[in-house]
Amino acid sequence: MKIIVNDQIHLSEVRSTDKPALIEHLNDRDIYERTLRIPFPYGEKEADDWLALFAKTTEQQGQPVTFAIRAADDSLIGACGFNDFQVGKSHRAEVGYWLGKPFWGRGVMTAVVSRICQHAFDEFGLVKITAQVSTFNPASARVLEKCGFVQEGLLRKHHLKDGKLIDAWLFALIR
Repeated sequence: MKIIVNDQIHLSEVRSTDKPALIEHLNDRDIYERTLRIPFPYGEKEADDWLALFAKTTEQQGQPVTFAIRAADDSLIGACGFNDFQVGKSHRAEVGYWLGKPFWGRGVMTAVVSRICQHAFDEFGLVKITAQVSTFNPASARVLEKCGFVQEGLLRKHHLKDGKLIDAWLFALIR
């Protein structure tokens, strides 16, 4: 499976051979601090766990719902996917994503989120896609806004990370 985003970026299934790139990109404190589900430090075990979760979710859903973000040379530079839904049965899902630090600030994630949401509307039959963004990550909020997401609210003290309660903005995109 290959989903073209633009002439420099495409999406594909996650591969076991992506493990070294996962470790390289995700063992970064800046990525950890901007996400809620990625542990730090990030090593072999964490990569193995995520690859196993990807395989299990793909099997349960009958198709991939999480995708590798790849550069023109087919190298893994990030990932994006959907949670909290069942293909063909749910009308909404939550999107999540991360991008390797060397690729920040280039418009990559805006292009990816726009394309992956269109894919989800067309292929998964979704009507609503939500995203939660920590209030300390305005860059991610800008990505969503550029893709047409609207802020629906503020989820106060919604997440617990490093012993601290974190506020999150709730965004949604409606088909």
